[in-house]
Amino acid sequence: MKFNLRKTIMGVAASLPLLFGATQASAVEVELGLTIDASGSIGSTNFTTQRNAYVAALNNVIPSFFGDIAIGVWRFDSSVDLIQDTMVINDAADLAILTTAIQNMAYTGGLTNISGSIDAAANNLLGNAIDSTRQVIDVSTDGGQTSSLGNANTAAANAVAAGIDAINCLGIGTNANCNFIAGTNAFSTIASTFADVQNALERKLRREITGVPEPMTLALMGIALAGIGATRRRKA
Repeated sequence: MKFNLRKTIMGVAASLPLLFGATQASAVEVELGLTIDASGSIGSTNFTTQRNAYVAALNNVIPSFFGDIAIGVWRFDSSVDLIQDTMVINDAADLAILTTAIQNMAYTGGLTNISGSIDAAANNLLGNAIDSTRQVIDVSTDGGQTSSLGNANTAAANAVAAGIDAINCLGIGTNANCNFIAGTNAFSTIASTFADVQNALERKLRREITGVPEPMTLALMGIALAGIGATRRRKA
């Protein structure tokens, strides 16, 4: 975990700059490593649906967090490929670079190297020059680790020991195995089908960026807005 003075501002405070329009520090709140399954069990049609879901979800969610998030993307099958090096998303132009890289990501097929994708994302997030409060790896898969390629649980544990805050999972369908999640407040989300990936991913991204589940985030926003209203009434 890379040191940052903002580490002392957790939970509710993490969302306050977004609510009140405060000037953001040069550091970002979270670095997010997205690792995306392109193995043979998915197939080209479902992969296209998954890829489009990522583009749509990022376009819907990330504009609310411009300047406060950095994202990198990896594709995994039998091996692991870097699709987009981790970059701070400051504006619509940056977001377009990210989503274009994902949209151009080809289906490959092969085995399921979750462990390799965790290793690659962890090395990148911990080794780059971006200053951040949290580093989170987000794996999406419709299956489980191919044992001959490594151990996802070991990779996740090693990543946390090295300083990654959490390894989360978006499982797709009934065969998804997300038991490798690890770290502080790590969680998994299930999309019943590939058609459900976009909605599940949007909820997951908001939780990963803010650090709190979406219903709680909405409740905190309501409390904060109520406080603003009370302050304005007192001034009146």
